[in-house]
Amino acid sequence: MSRRKKEESSGSGSPAWMATFSDLMNLLLCFFVLLFSMSSVDPAKFDEMAQSFANTFSFFKAGGAFVGDGNLIANGATQLNNLDEHINNTGEKADSSVNKDNIYEFEGDTEKLLEYYENKVAELEGKVEDLENKEQYAQGQREETASSMYDEISELADRYNLGSYVEFGMDKAYNYVKIDVKGSVLFKTNSAEIREDAKPILLKIGDILKEYDDFGIEIIGHTDNVPIKSGPYPDNDYLSAARAIETAQYLIGAKNLDPAKILFSGKGEREPVDTNSTEEGRSRNRRIEFRIYTPTDR
Repeated sequence: MSRRKKEESSGSGSPAWMATFSDLMNLLLCFFVLLFSMSSVDPAKFDEMAQSFANTFSFFKAGGAFVGDGNLIANGATQLNNLDEHINNTGEKADSSVNKDNIYEFEGDTEKLLEYYENKVAELEGKVEDLENKEQYAQGQREETASSMYDEISELADRYNLGSYVEFGMDKAYNYVKIDVKGSVLFKTNSAEIREDAKPILLKIGDILKEYDDFGIEIIGHTDNVPIKSGPYPDNDYLSAARAIETAQYLIGAKNLDPAKILFSGKGEREPVDTNSTEEGRSRNRRIEFRIYTPTDR
């Protein structure tokens, strides 16, 4: 019995590990104090961090809209002197500037909330109708301008006796009027060099383009789908692009067209106007296309 009492009495006081733990905490504290004493604070980064916290944890949703020149936290504790004024004026400022269309003011009033949404829907429908009317007007302008250009170009082609060399067309959306010239008239097979007997034809087309020099003009080369087996060009894309470039450069130099208004590209065999299963269809597909784009304000 006396031994048991002795064992029980030996448990009084702090356990042995507590002293070791206390020493460890003191060492850690000294370590961090030492780190802090040797550290330097970048004022710019500190201000940036403070502003970030202020914007994230601001007292008010709209920040400076309610408390003058900035968020309450961002401007520091000096604004606490006027906190009562800020709180009293918050509702008034919100109604006049920030929360003009705040639907929460209709909470509990179903009729007013429904009226609010009906007005918004009507407003959106009105905007859509305005856009549709503007598009219809622009489409009408394009149609009128393209039709007028088509008639004018046809008359010029008759005047220059180009009827047997060219074909005319118009974009379905009335974005441009086009003149197609057969590639066999302008170039030899697998060649981008303009034939000498074709240059008078190109010069007459240049006279037509000169009438619309203020408009956008695009020169596009097209081919059939027959693969190229010889010559300087590896495929129809290269050949069509080279023909478009040669045509554009010749007309720019001969007719003093504005290079800034001239685009050129090669489409290869990707945009045929006829079948490639017949020689006649392939002949129509081998062509140089001149597009004259229609401005809507003409």
